[in-house]
Amino acid sequence: MFTDTFIEIGSQHKVCEDYIISGNDPVPYVILSDGCSTSDNTEMGSRILSLLARQFLRYNADDLHDLDYWKLGSWVIHNAEQTARHLGLSRSCLTATLIVAYYIDGNLRVMMYGDGSVVTVGNMGSIEITSIEYESNAPYYLVYLIDQFRHDLYEEKSPMKTIKTIYGDSSVNEETVAYDQPSVFNINMNLNQIVLPMSDGIDSFLHGQERQSAEQIMPLFVNFKNTKGEFLKRRLNKQMKSFAKSGIHHFDDLSIGAFLKIEEQ
Repeated sequence: MFTDTFIEIGSQHKVCEDYIISGNDPVPYVILSDGCSTSDNTEMGSRILSLLARQFLRYNADDLHDLDYWKLGSWVIHNAEQTARHLGLSRSCLTATLIVAYYIDGNLRVMMYGDGSVVTVGNMGSIEITSIEYESNAPYYLVYLIDQFRHDLYEEKSPMKTIKTIYGDSSVNEETVAYDQPSVFNINMNLNQIVLPMSDGIDSFLHGQERQSAEQIMPLFVNFKNTKGEFLKRRLNKQMKSFAKSGIHHFDDLSIGAFLKIEEQ
């Protein structure tokens, strides 16, 4: 199992508020966070959340087969609040999404706190895109677990979230659920399969004023010539240069991780 990451600032941002890391300790993982632009210092918050999530995986290495969604989220946000306070930051800097994905015993487990997408590329090239979207583009952030006032304001709106999957044959399945229903995906990975967790920046591509959907973008992103080394960075850096020449850009920050399962040589 190999992992790689890509991150790029959005065209309308002065500071990249996304953050992404990957590694193999204790298991192959990709962790990313997307800071909310309406709160201050969320570029710091996204880093704090991501790094603490990695610590949680390491501390709970023996329990990764059946990791509890809310146990992870609660531990991360309570420790993040303490870390932010030590740095002299308001806890509002933690207004950020969090995606934790890790591979264990043939399965990829993805836990999503807030919005984002998971893209699966089959060994025959088929692409499946699953996205979590919230009403009014207002995700339920982990920080609301420790901020009762903001939690109550959020809950007053009776928000819902939608799980939307677009399959390779262009068919679509949508399910609307409660905002606080755990978003956990378990993917049994086959050889030569690629899974990419990513922030919602994938939905911010424009060609002039015309929106470019994830369904249009993703086939270009996963058109790998080879999968050696930093296969994701290499492919996306090349594609972004091509987009720039064609006048295509993403206005929101974009972070993408990749898991690639190939046969051992």
